[in-house]
Amino acid sequence: MFIRRIDALRARMAEDGIDMVLLRQNADLFYFTGTVQDAHLLVPSSGQPLFLVWRSFERAVQESPLAKRGLVHPLKGLSHFREIVRDMGVGSGSVVGLEMDVLPAALFLFYSHKVWPGAEFVDISPVVRLLRSVKDEQEKKCIMQACRQAHLALEKVTGFVKRGMTELELASLIEAELRRQGHCGLMRMRIWNQEMGMDQVVSGESALLSSWTNTPVGGRGPYPAFGMGASFKKIRDKEVVSVDLGGWYQGYCCDITRPFFVGDPPGAVLDAFRLVKELITLLESRIEPGAVAGEIYGMARDFMAKAGMSDNFMGQGKSRVPFVGHGLGIELDEFPFFSRGNKMVLEPGMVFALEPKIILPEFGVVGLEDTYLLEEDGCVRLTLGEQDLAVIP
Repeated sequence: MFIRRIDALRARMAEDGIDMVLLRQNADLFYFTGTVQDAHLLVPSSGQPLFLVWRSFERAVQESPLAKRGLVHPLKGLSHFREIVRDMGVGSGSVVGLEMDVLPAALFLFYSHKVWPGAEFVDISPVVRLLRSVKDEQEKKCIMQACRQAHLALEKVTGFVKRGMTELELASLIEAELRRQGHCGLMRMRIWNQEMGMDQVVSGESALLSSWTNTPVGGRGPYPAFGMGASFKKIRDKEVVSVDLGGWYQGYCCDITRPFFVGDPPGAVLDAFRLVKELITLLESRIEPGAVAGEIYGMARDFMAKAGMSDNFMGQGKSRVPFVGHGLGIELDEFPFFSRGNKMVLEPGMVFALEPKIILPEFGVVGLEDTYLLEEDGCVRLTLGEQDLAVIP
């Protein structure tokens, strides 16, 4: 499986005239090697790939199937890395692909000045992310298990919610349930400086607060050092409690959101939920292989504009975000993005979340989010349970 993925990368390297690819980022290393270590994966256009591990070599040998092919080697330090690269015959005049969207500047300067002086450097990240966007059968199974985990946790939320408890207290109960089922406790994101916990629990006016993350809902958070998600705000009567959580299984995640209303929902909340459910049903019916991601977002934007909800769709005012969904896999922000102007064409095997959400200033955020797999004849919902607005009596 991992050699097949490396071969797919080599095929793209040949198309683009790239002599060597170096991968350092954890999610990419996991995808191509089956383990996360402090390591370098070198993929030459010809010859054997090398997985050079500084820490921990012993674990890499145990965990990576590449070890059975003799491709995992210890790396004593970056000075030794230069020697190994010279022996591979990639130097001045070569084209080297690096993950320029995530690679620290100091490392880029080291590779460009000390390891490959005179080489041409290109960004390999779009190629890697496109390869990762189409899931194989094993990846699909992992995501489906993550969906089952998230469903089991969400089923208990109605019993967890109590008037007067804080958002953090509710989040802790949900997170404990996820951890009991094997959740690692972390959710990976690729975009620089974007951070995300296991869940985002917000109630009432907490949903009105934007954050630095590129998300429709921010939340206050416990302190400005992490000013998003659950806070010490108490859950009160007559407000929406939005539970947005990510399941996780063997490195792969899902994303799901369900709204809960404390008390008897007023007409405004019911109307907003009806719109959200109508929209997500519409998008489910229109997403198929060959569809353009940006056009799906445009459809969602136009639907909410017609309903008079433009200013409250996917955020509020200037904090609104121009997307309605995102890819999922090893990271929460994979290709494709259902965002404004995105011309990416959807392919079978892509896994993504759709998350239409409406902000109601008096009550909070009313939204749904589900995880889907795109198949040859359309998209299939992987997350479980009804798409309902649950009522807390």
